[in-house]
Amino acid sequence: MKRWILLSVILLLLLLPIGTFHRGETSVPGEDSPKAPGSLHRVKTDFRHERPTVLVHDVTPYYFEEIREIIGVLDEYNYSNSTILFVIPVFDTTHYGDEWDLRKHPDFIRYLNELRGRGYRIELHGYAHTYHEFNCSYELASGKLDKAISLMTSLGFKNLSLFLPPAWAINNESLRAILEHNLTVIMVDYMILPKGSRVRIVNREYTWYINESQVPDRLRVALHDYRMASREGVPFCLSVHPGVVNYGGGLDFLRKFLEEVGTPGRS
Repeated sequence: MKRWILLSVILLLLLLPIGTFHRGETSVPGEDSPKAPGSLHRVKTDFRHERPTVLVHDVTPYYFEEIREIIGVLDEYNYSNSTILFVIPVFDTTHYGDEWDLRKHPDFIRYLNELRGRGYRIELHGYAHTYHEFNCSYELASGKLDKAISLMTSLGFKNLSLFLPPAWAINNESLRAILEHNLTVIMVDYMILPKGSRVRIVNREYTWYINESQVPDRLRVALHDYRMASREGVPFCLSVHPGVVNYGGGLDFLRKFLEEVGTPGRS
């Protein structure tokens, strides 16, 4: 009798639906539907048809040559329309003063305009990218944002809509200032929209000073993370830092990753 009951329970469990797989857009309970401006605006669950978004941090003339190398790889795979360049208006004033103020580097500005004309998106990565720059008061954060947006606007980069905090360091006060400037904040596991609601994303970096021998393992992990995020309908972002990704096996990883996720053809 006990054996018959056990077999009946097992049969019942096997017949129960495990769950349904929903194709198309999805939302996180308690959060907005995962939509945001530009490259992150639409989410699909089929990873074979949805490209990751590449986030290039620390875009400054200080890393001019390294950025050219990164762009060279992205161009190989026609990735301009799926890449966001996060620009620092005046890089590291603590150590360099105004040496890397964008206004002093017209050649770099021309390069950014060229990239924008080819589909690359220009957004904001702090003001000076000093240590934990936006882990500060509301007043200080608001002042830095005013200067950053004014500088970028004067160079022709208007209508900025995304903000990537240096070192992901913000607090409630600085967050309020950022959102009041109508900017969407990009973090590691979510975006914060200007009205304060959060949207899930997966934002990962795999190329922090890796050597060639580490590329295969990092690639396996990255592809697994990407496919899992896509099946869940969550936007996947690949973060890279100039100087860091240019070291060792970083650019090789980037090439292999873009090759694996599929492209509509090379340029």
